[in-house]
Amino acid sequence: MTALPLRGDPGRADGGTALAAVPVVAFLVLFLHGPAPPLWRDESVSALAARMPLAELFELLGDLDAVHALSYLILRPFAVLGGPPELVLRLPSMLAFTVAAYGLAVLGRRLAGTVAGVAGGLIYALTPIALRYAWEARSYALVSAVAVLAFWLLAEAVERPSRWRYAGYAASVALLGWLHLYALLLVPAHLVVVRTRGMLVPAHLVVARTRAVLVALAGAGAALVPLVIVAAGQREAQVFWLKRPGWAEVAAFPLEVAGGLWPAVALFGLALVGAARAPSVTWWAVLPVALSFAISQVQPVYHPRYVLFCVPALALLAGIGLARVVRSWPGVAASVVAFCLLTLPVPVHERPDDLRGLADVLAAEQRRGDAVLFVPRRFRLFVAVYAEPYEKLTDLTPRPPAELAGAGRVWLVSPRIGARYAAGEHYQALRRGLTPGQTRTFGTIHLTLYTRGH
Repeated sequence: MTALPLRGDPGRADGGTALAAVPVVAFLVLFLHGPAPPLWRDESVSALAARMPLAELFELLGDLDAVHALSYLILRPFAVLGGPPELVLRLPSMLAFTVAAYGLAVLGRRLAGTVAGVAGGLIYALTPIALRYAWEARSYALVSAVAVLAFWLLAEAVERPSRWRYAGYAASVALLGWLHLYALLLVPAHLVVVRTRGMLVPAHLVVARTRAVLVALAGAGAALVPLVIVAAGQREAQVFWLKRPGWAEVAAFPLEVAGGLWPAVALFGLALVGAARAPSVTWWAVLPVALSFAISQVQPVYHPRYVLFCVPALALLAGIGLARVVRSWPGVAASVVAFCLLTLPVPVHERPDDLRGLADVLAAEQRRGDAVLFVPRRFRLFVAVYAEPYEKLTDLTPRPPAELAGAGRVWLVSPRIGARYAAGEHYQALRRGLTPGQTRTFGTIHLTLYTRGH
């Protein structure tokens, strides 16, 4: 078996560019296999924002979700396509994921050779958390793709500096922030990377390169000022549900990424081997996650999907580690297949909510004159993607609670009613005048039919 080089020559025509497309093909096979899962509540909001008139969208963004404004605008051209929403609304995420897989293969080839790049791209295409959000009509796969692009542009700028390369890097960072502000936790890693040997910056030029990167980042920051101002006023409504993470969340992070113990051992074990060969990628993989945990001890900002943009770096480190441990193409191929067998049983299509199932039940069981009540009010947005059954119901949510007294049958759409929602005026009026029937659950969403009398 032929030994494989650990460093590639980007200028040599050795078929590496064609091989970099292998992860893309692998992902497309996985993506197109099996039925598309139903959209869940966050995706329903994306669908509503992508389809509403621009004036209504800007009104919504003034109150909520300004941090997702760019992703909603990106979705709008796809929303007008025909076909099931489970596919057309997820096309941007699917395309972004394939771009990220291809970009990792190209970047890995540049840093550590063709085999490391192809292996890294394939591992990324098989990583459960990355696959999970490739099937989601939200911004997270887009953020990961831009993170790969930003790292590549940073490498280009500091190794072959020019005004246009630094401007491209600044634009990529601004785009990263507009897609998700928490992704800017990657910026400190970039500043550290400039001062590492992994970028091949001569020692006497490090200060000048760092200064140029800071200027580029200042330009990106200026472009983000409007979003930061609006988002700061929406923070409590946007991420009130985040909790301060503890050691249990630290321990759970590898399992969240890889989907189980043995896939996590394989992925993080290989990444540890690769870390010694690519310190610049290591900072990308580790520092944003560490900062997210640290900041969250004061102000919670951590969720696994909010640091999804670090997973490409983990996959690339694993690919570099695999190229170092298994120094032949057949061995690498066998190892990737083994990782695939570990991750295939991991469910990546599961969603917290089954909005399609909820809509099917309502369509089958509603009667003429039925009403619906959403508790809390924002659940009206969460079910909007499968709107047809709700259009035949009288929505009592925006009406005075007294109108519930005249209703005969009311469908309550809500989460589990606890102390947070039990004191609401509409819910109290519903309980006083009508009798609840059986509650059915569709993930985290509950459906209960209230009727007058017994």
